[in-house]
Order: sequence, then C-alpha cells, then structure tokens
Amino acid sequence: MGAIATAIYDVRNIDKAAHGDTGRMGVAAAQTTNLVNAASNSSIEPLQKGANAVLGCVDDAGRFVGVTNAASKITGIASKAVNPLLCFASGARILKDDDQYAALIEESCAMGAMFASEKLFKNLVVNPLTGKEVKTTSKWATKIVDTLADINKNVKGSGKKRLLAIAADLALVGVSIFTFDFGKKAGKMLSGRDSETESTNKSSGIDYKS
Repeated sequence: MGAIATAIYDVRNIDKAAHGDTGRMGVAAAQTTNLVNAASNSSIEPLQKGANAVLGCVDDAGRFVGVTNAASKITGIASKAVNPLLCFASGARILKDDDQYAALIEESCAMGAMFASEKLFKNLVVNPLTGKEVKTTSKWATKIVDTLADINKNVKGSGKKRLLAIAADLALVGVSIFTFDFGKKAGKMLSGRDSETESTNKSSGIDYKS
C-alpha cells in the first residue's frame, strides 16, 4: 500500500479515536508507523529523507537498549498488526454497546464485508495495476487481471506508472470505506436496529433527511 492510501487510513483512524472510538488508538499508532515506512520508500526526496531520519532515530534508540534493526522490526510488526487491531477495536465497540448481540451482528457484517472486499480488490485490481503477479484459477478473474496487467505494461514512463499505482490505492480506500458502511447498514437490518432508529426518528418528529 502506498503512502497516500496509508495516510488516508491513518487520518481516519486518528479522527475516529479522537471522537470516542478509543479502540482505534492502536490502529492509528500502527498506521502512523506504516506511513513513516511507506514515506521512507517514497520518490519524493524530502519526504524520504524525513522518514529515514525518523527510522534512523528508532534504530539508534534500539541499539542503546541492545536491540539491533529496531526500525525494521517495529515496522514489520506494525504492517501485520493493523487488521488484528481493527478486530480488537470492533470488539471494544461491541462491549460498549447496550445491545451486544445486535452490535455483534452489525460489526461482523461491517468487518467481514470490508476485509473480503479489500482482499478481492487487491488481488484483482491493485496487484495487476502495480505490476505484481496474481495467481487465479477463475476464468473471469483471469480476464480482469490480464486486462489490467496489460494496461500496466502499456503505460510508459515512471510518472504515469506512479499515478496508476496511486489511483489503484485510492480506489482501494474507497472500496474499503464503502463496503464497511454497506456491511454496517446490512448488519443493522439483520439486527433490527434500523427499524428502531426509523421509529425513534418518527416519534421524535426529527427529519434527518433534511
């Protein structure tokens, strides 16, 4: 995942943590670490230098306490920790909810839809557009992957390829946000809390559509 997509995820998680979703604090910390790591590989020289300076300080601090390659170890853990931490945040929201059974249904639908769509979108769209090999036995998926891989091959110039990779990353963020919200709404329908909300709004005379 590129620095731009990581930055968007990071800002969203920081915002959610600041507005009461305290379980997202760990996710925000991991995404911030991932952002620094992604920036260290950026083609933008000032950004790359700044990120490498931060990682260098982490390595220096690690050596001070007897830990070698501290930066690479921390970034390696952070890259694998995001999804488990998102699940932890989801569990925290369930525990805080007055109706934990309904919350479990809603969170399961939201997280399941998000994780499934992200994996599918990465495999079928992001990977071929960024030049990564994709293995699939599905005929329709193979057609999509081959078409996008051809587009990537035919794009000339590093600048255009970079823009293509950024577009794929931004699309991934959009898919992730959309499917989480869609899954949440589907979960509310299954739990029956969508009808409760409607009846509450009608009885209070509040028009939330305006």
